[in-house]
Amino acid sequence: MSLESLENNNHSTTSFDSTTPLLDNECSIDNSRGTSRQGFSGSSWAAYINITCVVAGSGILGLPYAIKQGGWIGIGLIPLSMLITLYTSIILIKCLYYDGKTRLKTFEDIGYHAFGNFGKYVLVGIFNNIILLGVPILFLILAGQSFDALVEQYWNIQLGVRFCTCISAIIVAIPFIFTKTIKEVVLLSIFGSFSTFFGVIVIVALSIVDLFNISKSSSPPTHDLIAFAEFPIALATISFSFGGNSVFPHIEESMNVRKDWNKVTSAAMSTCAFLYLLVAIFGYYVYGNDCLSPIFNNLPKGPFLTMASIFITIHVLLTAPILLTSFSCEAEKGLKITREFHSPLHEFILRAGFRTFIIVIITFIATIVPFFGDFMSLLGAVAICLLVFVLPVIFYIRLYGLRAMSTMELLWSFFVIIIGLTGCLIGTVDAIASLLKDFRESSN
Repeated sequence: MSLESLENNNHSTTSFDSTTPLLDNECSIDNSRGTSRQGFSGSSWAAYINITCVVAGSGILGLPYAIKQGGWIGIGLIPLSMLITLYTSIILIKCLYYDGKTRLKTFEDIGYHAFGNFGKYVLVGIFNNIILLGVPILFLILAGQSFDALVEQYWNIQLGVRFCTCISAIIVAIPFIFTKTIKEVVLLSIFGSFSTFFGVIVIVALSIVDLFNISKSSSPPTHDLIAFAEFPIALATISFSFGGNSVFPHIEESMNVRKDWNKVTSAAMSTCAFLYLLVAIFGYYVYGNDCLSPIFNNLPKGPFLTMASIFITIHVLLTAPILLTSFSCEAEKGLKITREFHSPLHEFILRAGFRTFIIVIITFIATIVPFFGDFMSLLGAVAICLLVFVLPVIFYIRLYGLRAMSTMELLWSFFVIIIGLTGCLIGTVDAIASLLKDFRESSN
């Protein structure tokens, strides 16, 4: 999952009547969400790139480990998660037009129109903020591990993961504290996509290279057909890799031909699933139950792995301030840390103090929970399973009613809810248990 564009969701002006007329002076849209003739720009190809950028990200590094948790059968969770995400992405956009008169703007607006303030601030708001703070913590863990490995490999200096995590936090803090707002630029999306694609190539290529060495080993890797005990946590990890639907309303809004949304999102999700399958299959086949998370820790050292690690590290360090700024901007409005209530200097001092506090908190968590794979599973279980799998279906049923759905769609919708709740509830328990096990093993 790459949530670098998520700040668009929180920076949007959202109010209880946050709707856009379907027929106004700036934009003319047909009754079936067809062609947007004026006021919007963006081709379907650009939308495809944006969706792929948002969904595919650092979560790809934990996929072989997820298959280790679920066994070979767990491979099937990738296409299953893709199909579920595709369905919920389509109905999420459909919910924007549920009354046929206005277009809602954001995921939060859908939550409000479905369940009022509870839907907006609790069902969507809380879990969205968990992602906005949790993903930067995950990024600091990954960056700290990468820094530590690179310094030890090339300079033979052992700084320690916690120290490198603190260095990463300082790098993130500079733009986060001293820049009031951070607007994502196209270059960042392009760089993020390049990092992901390059990472996939490196993982597959080095896994094949390492296969010849491992095949000659006296103790080849073992594999499980299915691991029932950790299957829900595998689902949670894989669901994390399909996160990002909070920004889909903004991507769809930017399309010149919005009726192409279903085709565009189908192509983007298929691309992500293909990349995920490559990494998961090659990674687990070569390293089996010895898979680590991130998978970079298994791969043979060399210039290509170094380049991939550097690209991914730079990518996450550039993305973390965007997510943190997205959270802090909304929080600062609630705390009245704005020009409306303070002078420019006083506002800056309060804002810098508040954001420094946030950096200290997330750095503290990243240093005491330096377990990338299981922390990613926890995020996937707690928030992504609900935001991506469960909530779009519940909102859709609430806004359109059961009578608007066929029997097959109803059965599929309830199946999706069950899968999402299973991943959320059992996955959370299993992820916490795995983290506790990590703590016990690290203390020995």
